[in-house]
Amino acid sequence: MNFNFKNKTVFITGGTHGIGLACVKKFSELNAKIITFSRDKKKVNKLKKFLKKKNINFITETGDVLDINFLDNFSKHCLKRFKKIDIFINNAGGGGRWGNRDVLKTNDNVWDEVYKKNNLSLQFLVKKFLPGMIKSRSGRIISIGSSSSTNFTEEDRPWFSAAKSAQLATMKSLSKKKIFTSNNITFNTISPGPIFIKNTGWEKQMINNKKKYNDFIKQNIPVNRLGHPEEVANIVLFISSKYSSFINGSNLVIDGGLSNS
Repeated sequence: MNFNFKNKTVFITGGTHGIGLACVKKFSELNAKIITFSRDKKKVNKLKKFLKKKNINFITETGDVLDINFLDNFSKHCLKRFKKIDIFINNAGGGGRWGNRDVLKTNDNVWDEVYKKNNLSLQFLVKKFLPGMIKSRSGRIISIGSSSSTNFTEEDRPWFSAAKSAQLATMKSLSKKKIFTSNNITFNTISPGPIFIKNTGWEKQMINNKKKYNDFIKQNIPVNRLGHPEEVANIVLFISSKYSSFINGSNLVIDGGLSNS
């Protein structure tokens, strides 16, 4: 398969770290026009330098998925410059480690905050980008979910599982709408399990409690390791490409067999 995204505009939320950054790098190697944003100004500036060296068209700004005014203004700016978005990747989210494992000790507002962090940008930006996709009769909507939306364990925070389950339900519902599917627009979720990302809980646990880290992997993940952001990004590339046109409404779980163990 020959992946080439020349003349395609890719909008990725949270593209300066982890899976989002891996996606940005993959698409930048394949001639795509890149749009992304992040709360971390230092990481945004670092990414700008990287993309300038690639000599591609891009827009990268500092912003928050919880800020509706920012999402509104930024999406309008991007559509004015690039006319339409061909591929929208809803990646920014998180909250899997927020709150207390003891549900009874967790503040009620955590449920609301985690829901919004994972769903607000998806719900808002999809409405902004779908009209252009309908007009061009082509589009890919991809949401980065979590295996916690369908596989529940003692370790999971229920507010995170609930938020990701809502995200998955939104994508599956949209995938049934003929106004979109008749115009070659697909909606798919990619649900990673434990992914090793620098400066996150997994790296800290590996350093501070290596036995617990190794025991978790040995007992729960048949392939005997954590995943890597680049492995998720490779699936994103495929789902974004012309080769995936018959895949719609799917939830692709990437967790090394954790869900089946």
